[in-house]
Amino acid sequence: MAKLFSRRVIFALWLTFVGLWAERIMRAAWPLLSTLFFGMGVLLLAAPDLWLPPLPKLVRGIWLLSGLYGLWYFFRHFAAPTIGAAFARLDQNRPDRPLAALRDNQALGQDDPASAALWQAHMAQMRAAAAKASAVGPQLDLAPRDPFALRYIALLVFVIGGLFGSLQAVRTGLGTAPVAIAVGQQWEAWLHPPASTRRPMIYLNDFMGAELSVPQDSVVLVRLYGDAGLHAVEETLSGRAAGAFDADDPSQTFLVTRSGRLAISGPEGAAWQVSMLPDTPPEVEVIGEMTRDAEGSFSLSFTARDDVAVTAGRAWVQLTLEEVDRRYGLAVEPAPQPDIELALPLTISGNRAEFTEVLKEDLSKHVWAHLPVSLRLEVEDMRGQLGHSAASEMALPARTFFDPLAKALVEQRRDLLWSGDNQRRVAQLLRAISQVPESLFRDAEDADVLAQIIQDLEMATDLEAAAEALWILALEVEDGDLEQAAQKLARAQDKLAEAIRNGATPKEITRLMDELRQAQREYFKEFAERNPPSEQPESLPDDKLVSPGQLQEMMDRLQQLMEEGRMAEAQELLEEINRLMQNLQMTPGQSGGEDQEGQEGGGQQVEDLADSLRQQQELSDETFRDLQGQTPGDQPGGGGTEGGDAAGEEGRSSQESLSEQQKQLERDVARQRGNLPGAGTEAGQATRRAMDEAAEAMDQAAEDLRAGDLPGALDNQSDAIDALRDVMRRLGETLDEQARPGQGATPNDRRAEGQSQSPSSRDPLGRDVGGNGQLGAGEQMVPQEELRLRSQELMEEIRRRAGSLERPEEERNYLQRLLDRF
Repeated sequence: MAKLFSRRVIFALWLTFVGLWAERIMRAAWPLLSTLFFGMGVLLLAAPDLWLPPLPKLVRGIWLLSGLYGLWYFFRHFAAPTIGAAFARLDQNRPDRPLAALRDNQALGQDDPASAALWQAHMAQMRAAAAKASAVGPQLDLAPRDPFALRYIALLVFVIGGLFGSLQAVRTGLGTAPVAIAVGQQWEAWLHPPASTRRPMIYLNDFMGAELSVPQDSVVLVRLYGDAGLHAVEETLSGRAAGAFDADDPSQTFLVTRSGRLAISGPEGAAWQVSMLPDTPPEVEVIGEMTRDAEGSFSLSFTARDDVAVTAGRAWVQLTLEEVDRRYGLAVEPAPQPDIELALPLTISGNRAEFTEVLKEDLSKHVWAHLPVSLRLEVEDMRGQLGHSAASEMALPARTFFDPLAKALVEQRRDLLWSGDNQRRVAQLLRAISQVPESLFRDAEDADVLAQIIQDLEMATDLEAAAEALWILALEVEDGDLEQAAQKLARAQDKLAEAIRNGATPKEITRLMDELRQAQREYFKEFAERNPPSEQPESLPDDKLVSPGQLQEMMDRLQQLMEEGRMAEAQELLEEINRLMQNLQMTPGQSGGEDQEGQEGGGQQVEDLADSLRQQQELSDETFRDLQGQTPGDQPGGGGTEGGDAAGEEGRSSQESLSEQQKQLERDVARQRGNLPGAGTEAGQATRRAMDEAAEAMDQAAEDLRAGDLPGALDNQSDAIDALRDVMRRLGETLDEQARPGQGATPNDRRAEGQSQSPSSRDPLGRDVGGNGQLGAGEQMVPQEELRLRSQELMEEIRRRAGSLERPEEERNYLQRLLDRF
């Protein structure tokens, strides 16, 4: 065989023969090996001397029987392989079976030279194919013999025992003599702070004799492992009496309620001096004044703090009954009403140990609306300790109604909720009010609704339902006509814009212009009725409810452009008129004068501030680009490596230029400060303080740029930007306060005694309404619901464009940043 085959083929044959041995052994011995591996794994993981008494013998018996079965299975199924079987497996692994072909002899044509040459060529081809033969691995194929994968379970137990077990357990299980184990720690102690403090557990064995400061109610755990009485626990931390616990108890747990000493007496004992950190109650205080919007919602800023964290907060509103004006429907004893409980908002992200939030609520529908109340804030920490703010006395903020009928309906609703004894009185007053409904209601359906409410009250039905119906009716009376006028105005604007885009005829344009003018007059009329100026003449015509100045000129200019066919310019002017309508300030009877000049001057100051803010932002951007261009070796004061001298010189030149621009901007801001309005007023002083902060931040930024400290310059430039934004906000408030006296009644306006009052200033019961709570003339001209819908449409359009894959990636990234921000 050695002459027929090469060494490579013979080596592959012997490897295949060894694989056959391994294959036969594994197929026959897998039950025995599985039993051995499983038993050794169990011994490594658990020492038999720790088992229950009958269990070790039972396990040994089962293991022995399994081993005997494995031996029987081995002798029953094992058959030794032969070299011929290895030769056949190797030959079958190659195409054309070259090994068998090399052992063949030429039977015919041995004397024929051509036949002999052909045979030799065939043998050479077979030798070349045989030379490529490689050893065939064993084919264990144990899955059909072990369908439940018991061999893998046994191997897993053995591997786990080898990784996590102990050889001592094997020696014990095999009956060998135990090995002496070294004596370890005779005691252990831990100190576990409360979970609310988020502090880690302290292993006291690592801090022998240390002085510790721990939070209140920390848990001390002590374990004594030696003989009884060998060690004892001595402590003065829990406040327990000396005879109230067993000092020799091997397991002790107690709380730290005071500062003191902890000691473990006995061999290798230790002592610790422990200082307790008491858990203080949380605190809460109100910041600034409560503010209320036109819809009745109020906002209240507050600050809460705790040494660990604030977990909950509430605001309690309690009626101050002794301060209530007990007249009319409030003269009777009120029905029991629970105090109002409002949940305080907690910061969502960040540390709750100290935070500032804003409480926003709308209590307009509560029976205590506009009545004197006491407001108190309360916060709670993780230990259940409470902290309270000082009580604030105020009138409960709520929506103010200006229409006399709506105001009367809301008052009767309050009386109805105040006490059920007012039911008959409220029904009588409502019936008296509605005697002549055509002169009182603008909408006949509202009169029918009130008649149904009166009928329900007289039949003693559900008072809560009647109160809710009165509230809905009051809102309809207060806002219904104004909303309809606003919707009609919006429709007229849309129709005119559509006509301009589609090239309507001159007659259609004229008709739509008349419709728009009429819609404007109706809207201004409804708006003026809800915002009556304190000194408006009774006979003021409808077309004089708003100054005819800029708006009238723009309307005339719009009509002229459309008549001349300049539709593109007309479209732009119409959009400008729409924007003006949305932000129009009502100024009845005012067409110029000092107030108008002040407004124009204030507008110029706002423009100058906006230009300064833009320049500061551009300087900040240039500073940031210079910071990005610095190399790692650049220093704030300049310098660097020799190869970077030129770049450093260029960077210093750029920073000096930025410093000069920053100083020039600071001088411009200082010049603008002298022109700010509102001198001597609180709002004007606040504006000037914000301007001083901006100038100071700019000066510091210029110094940082001159010194080459770009990060510091960026921080100060950011502060300057924030200060300029604050200046613009405060300047707008100052201008609003200056414009308010000429705009009609203010929220704090009061009529002098004896002054004549128009009939519209009295409610249907003939009582004076007064100027309290009247809206200013700067009310937004477009209803809030339309603004909300428009904002929603804009957001939907941004989302649609951000998801459009055909748009450039830069545009989609920009739109995505807009969505993330807003």
